[in-house]
Amino acid sequence: MKVFQRLVGSMVRCRKRLYSALPLRLKVALVGCRSVTRVPEGALGNDWLFRAADPFLKLCEKSVWWIGLLCFLIVIIGISVVVVTYYKYVIPTLWKGNVVVCAVYIVLGHYLLVNIVYHYYKGFRTGPGWPEKIPNFDPYQDTLPVGWTACFKCRQPKPPRAHHCRICNRCVLKMDHHCPWFFNCIGQNNHRYFFLFVTYMWIGVLFVVQSLWRQVSYIYEETSKNFRSFMESIGMSQHDSYMDDMEITFDAQFWTFLVFFVCFGVSIALAVLGGWHVILITKGETSIEVYTNRSEAYSMKKQGKKFKNPYSYGWLNNWKIFLGLENGRTFWRNVLLPSGHKPVCDGMKWEQEYELYNKLRHNKTNADTHIA
Repeated sequence: MKVFQRLVGSMVRCRKRLYSALPLRLKVALVGCRSVTRVPEGALGNDWLFRAADPFLKLCEKSVWWIGLLCFLIVIIGISVVVVTYYKYVIPTLWKGNVVVCAVYIVLGHYLLVNIVYHYYKGFRTGPGWPEKIPNFDPYQDTLPVGWTACFKCRQPKPPRAHHCRICNRCVLKMDHHCPWFFNCIGQNNHRYFFLFVTYMWIGVLFVVQSLWRQVSYIYEETSKNFRSFMESIGMSQHDSYMDDMEITFDAQFWTFLVFFVCFGVSIALAVLGGWHVILITKGETSIEVYTNRSEAYSMKKQGKKFKNPYSYGWLNNWKIFLGLENGRTFWRNVLLPSGHKPVCDGMKWEQEYELYNKLRHNKTNADTHIA
């Protein structure tokens, strides 16, 4: 341990020498970056390990902010390019083939587009939820409710499931992660918007891939005789009467292939991301809690005990809580259609399993009585 401390001490001295040799403008930038989420004195600020890693962490945090802005612009531009390509090249092709099929594609496409844009806008604009600040709070002397802890960076009380985001520089209720694509933290109030955006986006890109498949295969058949003979052998050749009459320009080929392969790649990434969150929601965990719970379960297993997630109320109730299906809200109205309803819990207090179960049953009984 002493050897490791000496190594870190030499790294700190080396960092100071490098810092003294930097230009003045770069020094000012680094100081501004370090002051964003500095560890307060009296907490972890006096620990040699945190002091050694502090400037590197702050530099990473600053870069994450700019990466988030870039990702946000990529999402906006990407959705716009896909929509324009669909209107310019897909709809005219479908219209020449079958008007009824084209009308169905237009309705489904706009339904998915409305849900994608709505949930992305709400996830971006809605704050994740933050704990209420208590003036003159002392994390060392003031008492806290059961299950609460003190955040030494905010110097404020931290409710259960809340975590400090180093990018936003504040605690977030039921924090899942800081999402650069939303340019926002994902927490209690906008987690549902994030998941539904990922879900509808995944369905949307698959819809675009399926819509563009006929044009992509037709263009490729025109350039490759082997591919054309293969498609004819399996009965999937795209040389229909209305496709043969179309003039495929270079612009049409470029944008069709670009959007097709980009959407295909995005569909794979979204499937992995969405599947991961489906598992977490089913278990009643967040992306942070899955690791803390795993560590807690390992520690309890060594003691001969079994760990149980205190915030899991059964897979069905977990989904009801996550989607906010309470007080007469339904899956058809509040999930399949855009809905801005608030979460079931406020994120400040999490009820015990039996209390929440009775509450859900009571609300369901009242809703059934109201309908009757």
